[in-house]
This record gives sequence, C-alpha cells and structure tokens, in this order.
Amino acid sequence: MRYKKYLLTICLAVILVLSGCSTVLDGNTMLRPPRATGDKAEIQHIISQQAGGKYTFKYPQTGEYRSAITMKKERAVNEFALALYSPDNDTKINVCIISFIDGKWQCIGNFANAGTGVDRVMFRDLNNDGIDEIIIGWTSYNNAQKALSAYSVSYTAYEIALEDTYDEMMIEDVTGDDVSDIVLLSLSTQKNPSNFKVLQYSETEKKPVARYSIDLDPEVISFANITYGNIAQNQKGVVIDGEKNGGILTSQIVYFDKNSNTFLNPLITENENGTFSNPTSRKDTIYSRDSDGDSIVEVPVVTPLYAPAENTAAICSITAWKQYSVYNKALGTKINTVINYNDRYYITIPNRWINNTVTAITDTDTRKLTFYIWNSKTSSFGDKLLEISRYTKEEFENLDKTNLISLSIENPNAVFCAEIFITNADDELNITPEEVINSVHEFWKN
Repeated sequence: MRYKKYLLTICLAVILVLSGCSTVLDGNTMLRPPRATGDKAEIQHIISQQAGGKYTFKYPQTGEYRSAITMKKERAVNEFALALYSPDNDTKINVCIISFIDGKWQCIGNFANAGTGVDRVMFRDLNNDGIDEIIIGWTSYNNAQKALSAYSVSYTAYEIALEDTYDEMMIEDVTGDDVSDIVLLSLSTQKNPSNFKVLQYSETEKKPVARYSIDLDPEVISFANITYGNIAQNQKGVVIDGEKNGGILTSQIVYFDKNSNTFLNPLITENENGTFSNPTSRKDTIYSRDSDGDSIVEVPVVTPLYAPAENTAAICSITAWKQYSVYNKALGTKINTVINYNDRYYITIPNRWINNTVTAITDTDTRKLTFYIWNSKTSSFGDKLLEISRYTKEEFENLDKTNLISLSIENPNAVFCAEIFITNADDELNITPEEVINSVHEFWKN
C-alpha cells in the first residue's frame, strides 16, 4: 500500500512537469494568482491600506470604462489611477484617487459613496479648464433611478457636490458653446414628469447646475436607444428611442434652438384628451440611425403594407427614414425600405413603388421576400415583381441559376439571390437587375 502511494505521488509530479506547470500547490488552492508587480502593486497596496485590509473591486456596468482601476493622464497631474472598491463588511463603494507625484504613487482623495453599484465612469472637461473631471453614475438597491457624483483632480482631489438623479445620461456639447454639458434623462415618476435636463458648470457655485429642462413623452416607460449627433444640416441634437406599453416604440428629437435659447422636442403632440401622439410610433423594433451614410440621424416611420385577409405569410411594412428640418419644423423622407428582420437585410424601395402601388410579404418557411403589384379594387395580389430568397449553400449548388441575381449579403451559412418577374400591367413598375443589386443591403450592424 505504501509503495502504491509513493508511485501515485511520482506520477502526479511527472504529469505536472510534462504539462509545463510550475504552480506551487498548497492546502487551499491548486492555482495561486500571480501577485501584481510595479505600478499595479503599489496602487493595490495603497487601496489595501485605505480599505483597512480586505476589499472587493467594483466594476462599471455600462460605458467606455469597465475596469475597477482606470489609469488616466492629465495636464496638471502627470498620471493618476481611479479605483472603485468596497471594504469588506461594507456596502458603500469608495472612490480612491491615487496620483503619481514626485516619483511615487500617493492617495490624494478617498470618498465613500452610498451607491451599491457603479453604472458608469466618464472623464470630461466640465469647466473648460483643459482638465477632465471624473463623473460617476451610481446604482442603488433602494432606488430605480441612478445617482450622480463628480470629482475634480489636480495635485489634490475633491468631490463636486451633485444631487441629481437620472435613468440615462450622456455628456456632450448639446448647446453648441464648445463646453461639455451633462445631459440627464428621467422617466416619469409619481412626483416628477419625464424630463430632459442639461447641467452646465457654474463659476459662481463651482459645480454643474441645471440650466435647461424640457418635458419628454410621459408615456415612455423605458429608454431603448439614445443617439447624439447631427439631426439636420448644421444642427446637433439628441434622438431618443423609447418604449411605451404594448411594445410600442417612438422617437423623440430634442435639440437646442439658439434663436429662442431653449430646447425643443417637436415630434410629440398632446391631444385634447390628454394622450400623446407621435408620427414615429411603431411596433417594429427598429431604432433611429444614419440610414443612408450622410452623417445625419434619421427616425423611422413604419407603415404596414396591404395583403389579402386570407394570406398566411407575414405582411411587410414600409419603413420610411425621415430627417427633421429645423427650418420647416417637419419630417421629410430620405429613403423607403422594406426590412427582413429574420434574415437581417433590407431593400431600398423605388419611389415608383410607393403610395400603395406595390406590397410585399415574407414567408419564414421558404425564406422568401416577395413583392407584388397591389390591386386595390379587388384587394388582392397582382403580378409578382421581385422575389428575394435565402438558400443554404447546399441548396444553392443544386439550383438552376439562369434567372438568379447574386446579392452581396455576407453570411457564412447562406446565399442570397433575387429573381425579377416582368409585368405588362404597368411597365413603370418593372425593376432592373442593377436596381436590385444596388438596393439590397445587409441590416445595419449598429
């Protein structure tokens, strides 16, 4: 028996050597994580001292910075580290700012926050002095909304008193004065309406304060997608895609009008009965975007197409991508599309197919998208005009490809082709192979 134990020990040692493993075994763990070295070791040593022993790192859940320790360089401070942690047996999260001064790392500020989680970390110059402030959003078990705090970093660090809350946040120059603004978006509560608030730095109060505010659609229950960018030529704005009850999406455009020195939200209208209307209301899960590559964000307006009542295939919709005109105070169509959500592509529709002249259906079983002339007198399909099909590579190899037009939709598991059908009912509705090739695109990736 003793011989077998020795043999087992020798075998284990041989396995470890042959596997290239140089790990030291102990009674608690098979693998011991490597110790931090250099700057990281010094920073972690300072955190341990500040925490009074053991601690747990906390990580931002959204945004660009997702690490518990973020390294930054600034003009006034050669380099500093932002560390987020909770000491053991404490639910509060500490913000520890550790700066590299006179050749060594030193804690220049440690601030306890009541938040139980970190929503995001941002670095932006709020007072236009050339040095970024630290802005942190906090989550809490006891509050659906998130809290906000900010910190100034130079040779010392101090907390900038903020008492604002938000559901979504961004920091952009939304007023066009070349200084970053804190934009806070809040959903309706029992006490407060849905709101778009802009904070700007006050030299008098030495902190960002609320300068502008405008109501948002109170029927929106969650923010689905928020985009900052050009909403028109020479006009920046914020486009807010929000969800209402019943899975309805709407888009709001909020922008700063320099002539009136106020923010506008032109797409929502309150009716006499107290409900709100918005031309972008839709059930399709499609968000605002730059749909045509002109660096201007368009909003989608979705209109169902016609199909016979007995048709079992899915009726398609026309998604019109509309750009807002700050001069006409109205939406204008840039492009019209039909989107195949299942197969992740869309087709730009010729203008001559609009106004209920042409309709389309998808069949998820055959993976086909088919366009027909619509006969409004008989409420029925007329001649077929175009069919776009998805095939497996094996199916495609066995096809008669004589009338097929290959489409450049990247998919490692499928091949997409189109087939044109010539109609004599209305020659203007016929489509050319070149039009099809130029009109079919992969679904937007972001």
